[in-house]
Amino acid sequence: MLSTSEPKIRELKRNELRWERQLHRKTDLDINRAGLGEMLREVQDIENLSCAEIKGLASRIKRRKHADAKDLLKLSYGFQQSAENISEFIRITGAINVIVKVFTGSDSDLQQLAAECLCNLSLGDEVCCEKVAMFAGTYLITFIETVNNTRLTCTCVWTLQNMISSGAKAAKVLHSQGSVARFCHLLKTTRNNDQLLAEIFTTIDLILDYGLLFISQETIVVDIIPTASSSTPSLSGIRIIYKSLFLTNFETLDRNTLHDILNNCIGYLKTELGSGYYAERILAIRILGNLIAKNDRSLCEAFLAGCQKNDILLSSLFNSHSEAGEIAICRELLWFYGNLFGTANETDMQKYLKRDNFVENLIVPRAMLN
Repeated sequence: MLSTSEPKIRELKRNELRWERQLHRKTDLDINRAGLGEMLREVQDIENLSCAEIKGLASRIKRRKHADAKDLLKLSYGFQQSAENISEFIRITGAINVIVKVFTGSDSDLQQLAAECLCNLSLGDEVCCEKVAMFAGTYLITFIETVNNTRLTCTCVWTLQNMISSGAKAAKVLHSQGSVARFCHLLKTTRNNDQLLAEIFTTIDLILDYGLLFISQETIVVDIIPTASSSTPSLSGIRIIYKSLFLTNFETLDRNTLHDILNNCIGYLKTELGSGYYAERILAIRILGNLIAKNDRSLCEAFLAGCQKNDILLSSLFNSHSEAGEIAICRELLWFYGNLFGTANETDMQKYLKRDNFVENLIVPRAMLN
């Protein structure tokens, strides 16, 4: 699972997560700031903080052993503005302890602002994230399950995601604090909170990027795959299924789980072209192709029956992508069809071909013939 391109891929994913959340977190901070009244007059000061000002703030809260709402808001914005601001803060030994002290305190408003500080602080480099994990990791992990506040819980999860995606150093610290076990438990027990479940899926996805470094095959087979395959289909969910199966060599699955995965993947094959599920469809095809090649003919029979039940024509599926010039997915489909044709029971295959002779009806893109 690990490769020389892994750090680059993880950094791209980390940047994607960061920009996706930045506007959301800034809106949250604006809501908090608006509630403070007098701070509305200081917008420009808050949103244009230099390294020197961050250093001064860090030294002051360290000396006072406390940070008020204004301090926390300024630091949050400062951390968002530049990596240099984050590095400057981290250099002040003891400053992060003050943020953690407020974060674990009894004032819920200050607690949320401190959580935002930690979240934006975790946008720093691997060394910074390792330090945040050491000082705040156990609290962040505990709060996910014990705090009855979705907003605070999601902020904690985002912070953990940032640290996990920063590199193996911070991920190792968090693993030693029980983060993987906690997220696997939450994956199985979270109900009626789609927002939190989606964030848990994303976190498991990031952990799986390290292969089996922080997670065992047993945990993958017993906890992750069955839960992900029986949950509402999503991009994070199907990515987890694919990565998990890759790590188990597409084996060691019970029959019920196999059919849950099958139904999950078929759902993406029946979505209309241009519906925005391109990535999910590619992953679904790869999962199906590997499972069919690895398992007995009964899975092929179940797949073909699923196609009939959902009115899926394999020739139409291929030809629609062919006409759209989507060469990559056409190659995936040809590989998948080859596995299906080579594994399926001849009787089942002939029965399907009477309904949809995809072997003869495929319109292969000219670019694939050159």
